[in-house]
Amino acid sequence: MLAQTETENPSRKLGLWMSTALVIGNMIGSGIFLLPSSLAPYGGISLVGWLVTAVGAICLALVFAKLAAWVPRAGGPYAYTRLGFGDFAGFWIAWGYWIAIWVGNAAIAIACVSYLEVFIPALRGNVLLAGIGAIALVWLFTWINCLGVKEVGVTQLLTTIVKIVPLVRSPQWVCFG
Repeated sequence: MLAQTETENPSRKLGLWMSTALVIGNMIGSGIFLLPSSLAPYGGISLVGWLVTAVGAICLALVFAKLAAWVPRAGGPYAYTRLGFGDFAGFWIAWGYWIAIWVGNAAIAIACVSYLEVFIPALRGNVLLAGIGAIALVWLFTWINCLGVKEVGVTQLLTTIVKIVPLVRSPQWVCFG
């Protein structure tokens, strides 16, 4: 049996702005730092893709909200899969999610260091320094996660603002194409 978590009021931990920043930050992702020149030729049509992705993310969030209401247990997708399909399927979901998280975190750290090369020229061409920078970023965000949900929310809000500023200043927002 999975242990149930007891919290004072989990719906009040982040608030509207931090929750919104979490969704927007995850939708924009590290691509905002890596691919602006690749997306520039598409202009305003990239907004349509963003909106379609937003609808998909909202649908997925609603599915998980409904599952959380039906199965109020810790574990997320693992708990739901285990309950519905058994231990073996639950194991594979948890294992696959774990792999996706550590691969994704490594990719984001590398993308961030690649982006920082513009501001820190010493990173350019120095694989050792870039590797140390990527590892330092992973540890920095691990430390922030250990501080608590509120601190993660504040960090997400700040990083989302940093991601949105280049989009808002982009000329494609004025003219769609």
